[in-house]
Amino acid sequence: MAHDHTQVREFFGARAAGWDTRFPDDGPAYAAAVAELGLRPGDAVLDAGCGTGRALPPLRDAVGERGSVLGADLTPEMLTAAVRAGRHRAGRLLLADVSRLPVRSRALDAVFGAGLIAHLPRPQENLRELARIVRPGGRLALFHPLGRA
Repeated sequence: MAHDHTQVREFFGARAAGWDTRFPDDGPAYAAAVAELGLRPGDAVLDAGCGTGRALPPLRDAVGERGSVLGADLTPEMLTAAVRAGRHRAGRLLLADVSRLPVRSRALDAVFGAGLIAHLPRPQENLRELARIVRPGGRLALFHPLGRA
């Protein structure tokens, strides 16, 4: 898989518009993965590499109105698709690189990353950055949707 930013952006940029139609059955898997995070009302959570924002509605349901939901992605077209699907209403979207997040250290209760790990340029370092923004005792959940290569 492409590892530098330009390649990742091009790969997902070209596929953003049709992404949700390619994987129409992911909804329940995302909901189940979010449920396993054990979020509580009022928690703050980031969906790292949020793509079209599929996890944002279940994340919002888990943290409630007082909670905070962020979705960060490197690819503008993916965020555009998230807005088009109305998922921006479930969380705040950030055009950001998960290897350098504009988030304070220990600011979040949890980070969720779906299908993310294959696209990280330096997984160990990048996971450390995700861990940096989670409070002690918080959770980092990496999820890989089933039925894909």
